Amino acid sequence: MLHEQICAAQATAIPPPRYLLRSLGNADVIVDGVSVVWPARSAEELLWYLHAYPQGRYRHDILAELWDLEDTPAAANRFRVALHRLRAVLGRPDAVVDERGRYTLHAELMAASDTHALHHALDASKVSSGPRQQEELLRQALASADGEYLPHLQGEWVEAARSQHRAAVVEGHLRLSLLHCVARECPLAALSLVRAAETDPLIGEDHHQRLMVCLTMNRDKYAGIEHYRRYRHYLAEEVGDTPMHDTVDLAERLKAGERPCDHGPYLLTGK
Repeated sequence: MLHEQICAAQATAIPPPRYLLRSLGNADVIVDGVSVVWPARSAEELLWYLHAYPQGRYRHDILAELWDLEDTPAAANRFRVALHRLRAVLGRPDAVVDERGRYTLHAELMAASDTHALHHALDASKVSSGPRQQEELLRQALASADGEYLPHLQGEWVEAARSQHRAAVVEGHLRLSLLHCVARECPLAALSLVRAAETDPLIGEDHHQRLMVCLTMNRDKYAGIEHYRRYRHYLAEEVGDTPMHDTVDLAERLKAGERPCDHGPYLLTGK
């Protein structure tokens, strides 16, 4: 009895493992500084599926969307095995919480992920008072965004989450660009716009117009026109569309040597 009490006390005193969930770029799960070796792919898939749904999902949704299975006894057993393996490899029975049939990843695990850091810093920057504090928070957010969300996985569920996180990264770069623009930090404003366009070429065409002007002002008209040509080629090849008339007109103005920016982010629209 005494031995069991001592063991229980020691177990209570040992802090839980520290986690890091990297989902952007090369996906990895790190426990106490060591990358997890997954005993089965299904356990890893279950982790990332629940990571993509912080609000949780029911078993029949998980089976259907993750493995394209009906909720049969055999499929339910596969789910139980994957769940057991996931909890075991992370070293905590509460890694996945079951609340009335709805399965969620533990809040501490969600908070240990790079996407959580990304969205938390973006949200904090929106309520920050000073531009420099906003800039620092945005830099912190974007430092967590290093590549696509779970590039090694496929499926509608991961594509939806991937689109959501990509939009957050683009938003961060665009907001950072405007902060630099207002502060007349033109090279940094252009760099943030370039990164936004690289993350998602289908950002608003007004942002591509701003980038054309920024490149012209920071380098020369050839840089601005080169971006316009790449953008026009992308629209033709990937979307089957052409640039808007005012984008074409802006390109002609830049070719003629016009420099339409006077260190203001809204001059192109006349605001």
